[in-house]
Amino acid sequence: MKILHIGEYVVGGVATYVNELVSYQRERFDVYVLMSDYNSAKDFDLEPERILRYSYKRHPKHFFSAMRQIHQAIRRIKPDIIHVHSSFAGMLARGLFFFTPRKASVFYCSHGWSFLMDTKPLHKKAYFMMEKLLEFKTDFIVNISKYEMEQSIRLGMSTGKSRFVYSGLRDRKPNKQTELPQAIVQSEEDTSMIRLLFVGRYDRQKGLDLLLEVFRQYPELQQHIQLYIIGDSVLEKNEWTFTDNMIRLGWVNNAEIDHYYEQCDAIIMPSRWEGLPLVALEAMKNHKAVIASNRASLPELVTHGVNGYIFELEQLEGLRDILMQLDKETLTAMGEAGRQLYKEKFSSDRMNEEFVSLYYEARNVEVSFQTAQPSSRLEISKRNGD
Repeated sequence: MKILHIGEYVVGGVATYVNELVSYQRERFDVYVLMSDYNSAKDFDLEPERILRYSYKRHPKHFFSAMRQIHQAIRRIKPDIIHVHSSFAGMLARGLFFFTPRKASVFYCSHGWSFLMDTKPLHKKAYFMMEKLLEFKTDFIVNISKYEMEQSIRLGMSTGKSRFVYSGLRDRKPNKQTELPQAIVQSEEDTSMIRLLFVGRYDRQKGLDLLLEVFRQYPELQQHIQLYIIGDSVLEKNEWTFTDNMIRLGWVNNAEIDHYYEQCDAIIMPSRWEGLPLVALEAMKNHKAVIASNRASLPELVTHGVNGYIFELEQLEGLRDILMQLDKETLTAMGEAGRQLYKEKFSSDRMNEEFVSLYYEARNVEVSFQTAQPSSRLEISKRNGD
């Protein structure tokens, strides 16, 4: 079976997600990845000749050129499964099939529905109408959280085409220990400070502005907490004011990021909206508590007082109270609870086995998994000679 993954800006969480899929699928199928040559990650667990790129920047004047290049790649590869990631890639790839025939089964994952974003009602309506139209050229719509699936179906997306697959991560660490910046290594004098880690883009979705505002409004927090920030601006160009207790680390190579999680006491996510944030899964994988807003899918991942804390996004005083009461012993216990949740629900193997089953469902083939024999996990019963 040939599988073609198509993305637009395949970077950050989307890049991690695609890499989890292709690293598993390359041992079983004929796998390719196609993405923009601009603002996409460079490293994937895939042979270089199977990583394809198209010339593109996110502007309407580039849309038709990108669609033409995507069409050419599809004609050349002749995939059985086209797995599309994110809304812009969904528009470019699926939009083709209103004008050209297709033989492949099309899977689409928005990685966070645009019509569920915290934006203007008119924009939400336009995003929904676009997704509803493109639904006609889609076989399976993959939702990455229960919240996303429930809300999209409530608004009118197809019940029959919608599926729910939690994201997953491999439980692995690089063999070589990363040399961390001196700023993140605690000295004996500051061991009482709580080390919080924010990971993400500097934009409205991730809510970094709200976090900065909390520390500005409540300067007493700066004596109790050291905030480390991994990330930078991507699309939005805003002015940011950082307080003295904040240390900016820029972007960190994904292969090294686990070491940064290990050095901190908890992860903080003040997001305004999310699909299913891999940052939370990475935190739980690394035995870390998660402090998160009450928006979208985050309450699916964090149970208040068990594996972290949930706060009301509109009430910064409530977040201040949570931050002031943090202690290392409690956070450690919460991190262990999060680790158990990760093992139960968010492993890479579990996600990949569900996708393989869906792929064969689309191709009308039965598949079963033999977990007792990892070297031959797949047993396939063909029904139509695929």
